[in-house]
Amino acid sequence: MMPRATATLDSGYMRQEAVPPAAHGRSSVALGLILFGLLALYVPVLTEYGAVLLWSEDDNHSGLLLALVLFGYWRDRHAFAWSSTKREQVAGAAAISAALILYFVGRVTDSVQLQGVSLPIMMTSLALATGGTALARRWLLLAALLIFIVPWFGPIADALLVPLRLGLTHSAARLAALLGFPVTTSGVFIYVGFVQLNVAGACVGLRAMVSMTAIGFLFLHVFPARSLSAGLLFVALMPVIALAANFLRVFALILTAALFGVSGEAIVHDVAAYVEVGVVLTAFMLLGRALGPVEAQA
Repeated sequence: MMPRATATLDSGYMRQEAVPPAAHGRSSVALGLILFGLLALYVPVLTEYGAVLLWSEDDNHSGLLLALVLFGYWRDRHAFAWSSTKREQVAGAAAISAALILYFVGRVTDSVQLQGVSLPIMMTSLALATGGTALARRWLLLAALLIFIVPWFGPIADALLVPLRLGLTHSAARLAALLGFPVTTSGVFIYVGFVQLNVAGACVGLRAMVSMTAIGFLFLHVFPARSLSAGLLFVALMPVIALAANFLRVFALILTAALFGVSGEAIVHDVAAYVEVGVVLTAFMLLGRALGPVEAQA
């Protein structure tokens, strides 16, 4: 008697979990259309404005940030489900319409800012319309980080944080002077002997620091901390790490100019940007490992 009852229950469970193949097909087609629409809208933006959005000299970290955000969506793809209610679908459709209007106004007016800011709105709206409020809330940070690739945050950050930028430059110069190198400063310029460096612009790019801090938030999203206090500590240390890495970059350029002249500084200038990214990401990984969940002991 018992085996027969178990078989009945198992069969009922299997019938309940079974999904018609047609439903799977419709879901795949709908998801494919969504992805095709996103590519059709935003690949032209990246093609036309890539030099401004992703790899300009003032901010060479936005491309990395975009790649990591897309990886975050891919890594969390298991959370996607067609589970929205009728009300959530209507709200999502309205938000998608608003994002499309913003996008097309940006295309007509040739405003990369409007086109760029429409992307996080579009991603959040699609999440709401397909997966409901739970999915939109889960992916909200990923969508918000897309805002940091919009180029207007560079001038805003520079205007607000010029004292920090100049202080960082002068601190690096003073440290080099204490070590015996002939270094003086005048405004945004650093003089190393007969070599003049203008490192208060791109080399101390506050946009780069903002982008690296955004990457830290993404790292915290992918690898959450063990507790709220640990997460807050990670957030508090992110700008400190980005600032320290930027300081080391400027200091390395000063030392290179002092030891090898203009030719050596020109070689190190571009390499230092990639080294800075590696230093910051390594620091984030070590900090995340220290503040991450404690593995259960056997």
